[in-house]
Amino acid sequence: MVFTQSLNIEKQQLARVSHLISFCFILISALNISVSWAQSPTGEILLGYRHFWESRDGLPSNQTGIDVVPRFDFDVLQDTTLILEPALRARNHDNQSVFIDPFKSRFNTYVDQVEITAGYDIVFWGASEGAQILNILNQKDLGTDFSGDQSLGQSMVNISGYVGEGLATFYYLPYTPKRRFREYSERLSAGFDIDGENVQWRDSQHAYYPGFAARYAYSFNDMDIALLGFHGINREPAFVVEAGEFAPIYTVGTQIGMEVQRVMGNLLTKFEVLNVSDAPTLRGDFDETTQYVIAGEYSVFSVFDSGADLRWVAEYSDNTLGEDLLSLYQHDVLLAVHTSLNDVDSTEISLSVLHDLDHGSNIIEITLTRRLTQNIDLAASFFDLSAMSANDFFYGLEPDSYGEITLTYYF
Repeated sequence: MVFTQSLNIEKQQLARVSHLISFCFILISALNISVSWAQSPTGEILLGYRHFWESRDGLPSNQTGIDVVPRFDFDVLQDTTLILEPALRARNHDNQSVFIDPFKSRFNTYVDQVEITAGYDIVFWGASEGAQILNILNQKDLGTDFSGDQSLGQSMVNISGYVGEGLATFYYLPYTPKRRFREYSERLSAGFDIDGENVQWRDSQHAYYPGFAARYAYSFNDMDIALLGFHGINREPAFVVEAGEFAPIYTVGTQIGMEVQRVMGNLLTKFEVLNVSDAPTLRGDFDETTQYVIAGEYSVFSVFDSGADLRWVAEYSDNTLGEDLLSLYQHDVLLAVHTSLNDVDSTEISLSVLHDLDHGSNIIEITLTRRLTQNIDLAASFFDLSAMSANDFFYGLEPDSYGEITLTYYF
């Protein structure tokens, strides 16, 4: 039964991508447009192995995965390009073992210095390294990456061009994909049994509730400022308990934010603030909150004449809901140092510590990246989750410290 259900879900996901690709080519044919390769197919293949230091009854001690992300570029008309860039992701110990995302498959065109994009894309807002409170357009793919750094492709139509001295971008978002979660049978699920398919919508809303967003960014002297707004289905769900499982629930909300960056010599300062009308809470409902991040980065170049560069990062995040906010970043400090050796293999080493100021929990990450050949990169990471406080909502992660090795092949 589980295999049949997984196969049906996979077929639906394959059909979604197939329909998108078919629609693009039908449209091209109907318009009698000549299509030619803009360049040879490119992309990347990622192979990953993750090993957990502590054993847990009934749960695996390791996990492997593969991501395949090809990219095909077609010249459709002058200044118009069709980009097909789907992502196929699979990992073991997962009932939905194969997941296909349209990812960044889209049309790009330019009309009188205005860029228009239609299709699926990944849009990153904000400049903070940890909380990333302004990164609100795309849904997170926690199934692929529990840290939330991986996003799902968002269907959109966006128009971007210069207005005055700044760049203005407007978005129409016709559909909100469901967040993906890790299976209860996997590690890094924090001990929560989340039924990601049993999605609920408050006030009879649904995934096709239209969303709208805008961003205006401009620079002057040594400062960069961006203003942004969003109205639609929040990408952050709350959770209600049904039959012993957590079911995600979404609602319509409005978010207004601002980002400010200033360069002062080797020091880069950052400030982000976001007001959310309906933010998810630990109670399973939604409430208004204002989140903010204050950050600084200090760069040191050619340390001791070695050619290596150091970048020190400090970020403080907080919100007006306090511990009621359902977020890993409620009241935290992130400290990090990034080292770039500037050698022929582009070796970089990073160390970061996320400290919870309320409960004293710590999450430590150490990462090494290095180019092995012209087409292959290596990334080795270590995550220590053993210093989680028993009073922390995410205490279920405490026994899941792990090491991970990823090889990425670029073609």
